[in-house]
Amino acid sequence: MGFRDRMLDIGRRAATGALDRVETGVERIFPDGPTVEAAGSAGPGVVDLQKARLASADSAPATSFGTGAGMPDKPAGGPETLAYDPFALIEQLGYREKPTTLTYATLQAMVWKVPMINAIIQTRVNQMASFCRSQTRRDQETGFIVRMRDLRDKPSPADRKRAREIEQLLLTTGVTDDVRSRSSFEQIIRKMTRDSLTYDQVNLEVVPDAKGRPACWYVADPVTIRLADSSRITEDDSLTRPHTVQIYDNVVINEYTRKEMVFGVRNPRSDIRNHGYGTSELEMLITTVTQLLWGLQYNANFFSQGSVAKGLLNMKGAIPEKQLRAFRRQWYQMISGVENAFRTPIVNAEDIQWVPMQESNRDMEFSAWIDFLIKVACSIYMIDPVEVNFNYGSGGGKQMFEGAHKTKIVESKARGLLPMLRFFEDIFNQHIIWQIDPNFALEFTGLDPMTPKEMQDLKTQRVRTYQMVDELRAEEDLPPLPHNMGEVVLDPNWMMMRRDQILQEQAEEAARQLEEELKEQERQGKVVAGVSPQPPTEIPERGALPPPTAPKKPAGPPNGKGKVQTKQALQPSTKKPSANESVAELMSETAKSMSEAEKEAKRVLLDVII
Repeated sequence: MGFRDRMLDIGRRAATGALDRVETGVERIFPDGPTVEAAGSAGPGVVDLQKARLASADSAPATSFGTGAGMPDKPAGGPETLAYDPFALIEQLGYREKPTTLTYATLQAMVWKVPMINAIIQTRVNQMASFCRSQTRRDQETGFIVRMRDLRDKPSPADRKRAREIEQLLLTTGVTDDVRSRSSFEQIIRKMTRDSLTYDQVNLEVVPDAKGRPACWYVADPVTIRLADSSRITEDDSLTRPHTVQIYDNVVINEYTRKEMVFGVRNPRSDIRNHGYGTSELEMLITTVTQLLWGLQYNANFFSQGSVAKGLLNMKGAIPEKQLRAFRRQWYQMISGVENAFRTPIVNAEDIQWVPMQESNRDMEFSAWIDFLIKVACSIYMIDPVEVNFNYGSGGGKQMFEGAHKTKIVESKARGLLPMLRFFEDIFNQHIIWQIDPNFALEFTGLDPMTPKEMQDLKTQRVRTYQMVDELRAEEDLPPLPHNMGEVVLDPNWMMMRRDQILQEQAEEAARQLEEELKEQERQGKVVAGVSPQPPTEIPERGALPPPTAPKKPAGPPNGKGKVQTKQALQPSTKKPSANESVAELMSETAKSMSEAEKEAKRVLLDVII
């Protein structure tokens, strides 16, 4: 199909769409009245159009959104609320024009003519560009990571590898054999940021592969992209019908579906006469920008077109006219303002006298008014004037608190930069990453980066309050400490409680083993003669030792020298210690070893582990 045939086809479809819009609008306003078909016009009637639209909506493919028990099913019908003005764009040729007196060229000219607005936009562009470096942790420097979409999911080694592949795909802005042939991720972010802050419109063309997955993407000029003018006057969520078009000299040259072209708006409106477009900050600042232009132009004209003289040179006495003209000519050649402004009047009178006409430059002192306009512009763009080197309130002196500017900048980024980052996250997640793998998501990190010392102090506080050492080491991709040494919180109270718990468990285990041994010996008949096995006594409470028992006297009457007469009494006793004695001895040894190892463990964990 040639260019002429294509233009004719576009014109026919535009005319058909306009006729459908008229019929639909008439039917909504006059539901009981005659249709255009009944009046003798060619083409289908409103009822037929409505049936065809419902049939096309029913035949649309189902989405891949999963439903579970108790979750709603696919909508049974489409929306009925009026989303577009049915009589606003009858004359348009296939697209909806943005309903504003400010054209795209005017918005661009406003940026370049007002340096304060350009400084605000350039600052945000540079700030967004600092987030275009891949990071490995969420709390590191500014950048981005590809993480699990559900933060509760723990990534496996295969998931980490998949996330790195997606990060590399974002950095190269698609599949390519040579990165030099494509724009980098930073360049794309810079273009999109400037377009969004100038027009409140971001357009990204997504080129799929053979399987329909995003393979590469390009930034499109918002000046040439418009929303398609379809026959529907309600919200159209179709992924196959044309959603946007590209125009050149008011002629449609390309059509795109929602899958092929991203149409991003930061400041959407529900006004049916807004036709789905956003409202840029420059449109909100039209009066402020105009007043800024007037103020700048007035001050500029003061130098180039100034007419009020700074003084008057009065030459007293009678001077011949010829000499006066020669002096005036020589004076103007030596002294004159910029572009011949502020020419000094020379008059003839007695004596030479200088009469000043301007005591000071108060005519140029519009600083309060200009400062007010700059503050208004910064407030609309959600940026602190400090970020664009406009300091107000300090009077040129030293701040009372050194961190005052830093606090202002952090709060300003939270108001203006954070929404911009989240807006770009949604664009890349919905149109690129989730179409490749729905289990991952893009996240910009490091909005408020901490210094290495601040990060170390934070880790120290975490491991001393609620986090174990091995958990902290796992965040750094380090192996756990041997012998379960890292399963500890470096808090004195916690360590004392844990020590008592370990001692109690060891004592209970020793008593259980001893009881089993005695029962086994009694069952096998290997108990030593004369010694009856005694069941283990009650286990002492945590931290308490059993009371000492009195030693038994040796058998047999002593002689006069206090010696035992029986030889059997001099032999060592083969009686085994009781359960109380074994537990007490074991607890004493364990407590001694724990007290010696406690200090060493603290020193090692604080100096080496963290």
